Amino acid sequence: MKAPSISAITAIAGLTSCVSATVTMSIGKSRGLTNLRKRNLSPRATITESLANNFTGGDYIAQVSVGTPSQTLTLAIDTGSSDVWMLSSTADLCTDSELQDYYGTGGCASTFDSSKSSSFKVVDANAFDISYADGSGATGDYITDNLSIGGATIKALEMGFSYNATLQTGLLGIGYDLNEASDSSGSDGTSDPFVYPSIIDQMMSQGLINTKAYSLYLDDYQASTGSIIFGGLDSDKYHGNLIELPIVPDQTSNGTKVYAEFNVAMTSFGLTGQQGNTTNFTTSSFKEPVVLDSGTTLVYLPEILVEDLIPRLNGAADDSTGEIYVPCSMRDDNPKMTFNFGFGGSNGIVIQVPASELIFDLSGAFSTGGYAPQVPFDNPCALALMGDGGQGGPYILGDTFLRSAYVVYDLKNNLIALAQTNFNSTTSSIVEFQASATSIPNVSGVASNVQVTQTATGNPGGIGGPKTTTATNASDSTKTGGSTATGTGGAASTSTSKAAAAAGPMPAFDVKVLFVLGISSLFAVSGGAFVLT
Repeated sequence: MKAPSISAITAIAGLTSCVSATVTMSIGKSRGLTNLRKRNLSPRATITESLANNFTGGDYIAQVSVGTPSQTLTLAIDTGSSDVWMLSSTADLCTDSELQDYYGTGGCASTFDSSKSSSFKVVDANAFDISYADGSGATGDYITDNLSIGGATIKALEMGFSYNATLQTGLLGIGYDLNEASDSSGSDGTSDPFVYPSIIDQMMSQGLINTKAYSLYLDDYQASTGSIIFGGLDSDKYHGNLIELPIVPDQTSNGTKVYAEFNVAMTSFGLTGQQGNTTNFTTSSFKEPVVLDSGTTLVYLPEILVEDLIPRLNGAADDSTGEIYVPCSMRDDNPKMTFNFGFGGSNGIVIQVPASELIFDLSGAFSTGGYAPQVPFDNPCALALMGDGGQGGPYILGDTFLRSAYVVYDLKNNLIALAQTNFNSTTSSIVEFQASATSIPNVSGVASNVQVTQTATGNPGGIGGPKTTTATNASDSTKTGGSTATGTGGAASTSTSKAAAAAGPMPAFDVKVLFVLGISSLFAVSGGAFVLT
């Protein structure tokens, strides 16, 4: 993993506008490079945060203020984890030039000086320990301090405070609290698991939002901004129907079902060509749990689906690296081509991802660093969709999918709503969630309750520390190591192309750009809603 150069990150002051009972803040983005990560899945009003969209499909960064007096920090928004954590001004990566050279960071994006905050308090020393599947992570203390975001201040928020890290920016984890790093034992195996109130819990308990729910709009690959609205949704940011799906709970080894990750039932996968002809790679019985994760850049699907897809794109995998490439002409000559992801069965929804959102030039984040991919065609492009390496899951839909989907996350009622993104929307219509609601507002339909189970082997808690997670469906079982993945039919056809199509879990070009979202200090508050854009 190679972290971004600090010089690549710039802050751009935002504009504000009051919309209904929300605060909307505009932000800018940088084109500097950093790393992509794949998650270790083994994270009374509205608050809207505008996010920077980057050209690599990597981190989306929000500016927050922490402490008394406040210090401005940049944190990456992450639906796949649940801890808010920040870097200490004395963290090893921020002060050790050898470490900076090793990780290629040039330093840290932003740090916090605890000695300058009168409201800073250590609540559990040496207990913070979070890690990711690419080997990156952070360790330190659990602390409390005041955090302001979009004009709203969360008092005494519990956060991780890192002294040792391999990432140059902290994270704003907004998943279920059961996915907190504290709910796994530490790297030394001696820490006792515990769960503490997450930032979403605290927003609600402190009266900042009506219910534990938010919506995510990343916009397209070339767009400069996206937004996240805590406690509401923006009905101008999607096309067509908003369809509600149940979140698939994790099932522990003793049969207990818990909600720890944003799993939904994916029920189809296909490809529509330039002339409107569609190839389906799944049968009507296909169903697999997939995780919607803004902290992961690429899409990771069952190996058999990717093996069947590659020949349709005239693509190939590099024999040495396993990374998948397709001719750039496949994207350039077929601007109407879409990758189709279906959810919730026949009365669910299909999200169409344009080829331009999944096929990328070998530059910027997808640069091979001068290496010429060993593929049988000229002018190769990177395919931002990978197989799971035959591991049987977990399957993840990262930013290259999420940019095409408007997603509402309802943590109270354990629901997800999906719609097709309205790219480059210039208008806004905020709908606040109500505390008494048992469903997501503005939904046009409810998908079938497709029976899939995500089986967690090990601690059902978070991303920190070792944790294994496997996907389990109704029938047809295949063993992978110590975990079992069961499915109900997978691919519509069987591919004989095995080899290189099976990419490893972390491709070498899986690198990320960090964009510091410069949020204006101006804001308007009306009612109990806050909107950050």
